[in-house]
Amino acid sequence: MLGRILVVDDEEDIREALEMILALEGYDVRTVDCGAAAIAQAEEEHFDLVITDLKMPGMDGVETLMALKQRHPCLQVIVATGYASSETARRCLSEGAHDYLKKPFDMEELLRLVERAIADGRVPPDGPSAQRC
Repeated sequence: MLGRILVVDDEEDIREALEMILALEGYDVRTVDCGAAAIAQAEEEHFDLVITDLKMPGMDGVETLMALKQRHPCLQVIVATGYASSETARRCLSEGAHDYLKKPFDMEELLRLVERAIADGRVPPDGPSAQRC
């Protein structure tokens, strides 16, 4: 297993497509349809990476990102959106997102980002007082 990934998207087709693509690459994938479910799932299971949609009913992707990072500071998160802007990209990255991805996905780019995010999450941060992930 290459890593455990949680996909958060309110669109079932996108969840299913990402689950299939990532599972075929060797990842263990779970999916949920909203931010609140993502937080609950992350409390139940360990994940190396969360890929979350930005625009969702209830908690949006930024709120989901912030809640996940508050509870699991070392968790890697990629925010994906069909409504990309430099402002939302900056906000996501400033809140701790590993990366920001525009929909529709380029699958090769997605897989590169996933691989890099999981690898980066496994490298302990530098410094004697750094928290180990």
